[in-house]
Amino acid sequence: MLAILMSPLLWPIGLAILVRALVWFSLPTGRFASDEESYFNVGIALLRDGTPDPFWPPVTGWLIAAAAWLLRTTDARWLRLPWVAMDVACVCILQRLARHAAREAFTGVRADSVTRLATVSYALYLPAIAFAQFTTSETPSLLLTLSVLTLLLTARPSLPKSAAAGLLTGTLSLTRASLLPLVAILPAALLVRQRNRPTVRRAIVFVVVAGTVVVAGVLRTWHIAGIPTISTNSAYNLYLGNQDFYAEDLNLFRPRATAEQVEYRRQYFSGELADPTGSPQELQREATLWIAAHPVEFLRRAVGRLARVFAPKTDVLELVGGERRVGVFSPISLALLTAANLQWTIVLFLGLAGIARLCRWAPTTGWMCAATVFGSLLLCLIAVAKPRYAFVFEPLLIIGAAIVICAPRETLPGLGRKAGSIVGLLSAFVLWGWTAWLIFAMSSRLARY
Repeated sequence: MLAILMSPLLWPIGLAILVRALVWFSLPTGRFASDEESYFNVGIALLRDGTPDPFWPPVTGWLIAAAAWLLRTTDARWLRLPWVAMDVACVCILQRLARHAAREAFTGVRADSVTRLATVSYALYLPAIAFAQFTTSETPSLLLTLSVLTLLLTARPSLPKSAAAGLLTGTLSLTRASLLPLVAILPAALLVRQRNRPTVRRAIVFVVVAGTVVVAGVLRTWHIAGIPTISTNSAYNLYLGNQDFYAEDLNLFRPRATAEQVEYRRQYFSGELADPTGSPQELQREATLWIAAHPVEFLRRAVGRLARVFAPKTDVLELVGGERRVGVFSPISLALLTAANLQWTIVLFLGLAGIARLCRWAPTTGWMCAATVFGSLLLCLIAVAKPRYAFVFEPLLIIGAAIVICAPRETLPGLGRKAGSIVGLLSAFVLWGWTAWLIFAMSSRLARY
């Protein structure tokens, strides 16, 4: 038994289970993370009286309701256990994807080293540990994303597997509406690498099944709220990011927080902040009119939103109660932020290089990983963007980083001029964004209210 548990494939999964179980056991039950209380209330209301809430994409609420029904409890602590289990499933699927990518790039011991390093890295990755503890949409979205890639990158592709991947991708869009572009981008990336009739048929099946699920979700919200969208918070977010004042505007050219942004932050932490008034239709119309009247400002904000997705991680503070409770400058906050962002630095910069190299060693796998990253970013550019929106593709960057770490001499020099230039430009843009984000974060937090 001990030999089985210490096998190169199983002990990293055991490590992930141990770490997540210890954190789950130590967290208090009466404290919710950002957005978690809203999801929780939606799920419990759905269970108790069947009342659907069109504000949030529906899948997370359904999962909470199903967990409460199965476990026969509405105690938040016990309802978080399925999220821990889902993240352990993510560890297992990531290990499979890492092994698939490593064996396409290497043979023998080195492939095993990449697989092991990627799995251990995710098992100890603080953002993953944090998201696994709260009933929000991040962990279900990641589980669906990794499952889709596993089905699409199978050694024996088939129409049923493509249909299953389409079903999961449609469900993914109903979990996080910002991931809707993956319905088109993933099959397109597959067709770029495999231009033959069987692949075309599989791509069509994928799109038809995924599209059917998405249309069903849109019709549901249309029936409930009178607006054809996956969730009404899409209109809310569109309005927040496209009006004269944008609270989270990361201006890469003038990054210092404005007086309005400082006041918004004060009202948010004091509980004085009022939600926008108006129906989803009205908010969406106002945002659309603003974009049409300010195209240059919209593009400038889109660049800042892109940088914000890759900004340093702060959601790990939810493990100790969030910034509102413990602040940013307490010793435990600084320790968590330092550790999480050291991990993120390694994962991001080496991961970009690793995926670029994978596109040459294993083109289909590399392109699918790159397409997932690209598709996850598109809708972030038009409304609001947060660092946690990158979570669905961070495991892919972890795999890429493991490839670079295990074979630096083969990976980095082998990128080629074109790929190397792209990775260099992306890295420079991220560093520029980090500098701007740091100025924005410090100027908004150190200001006197």
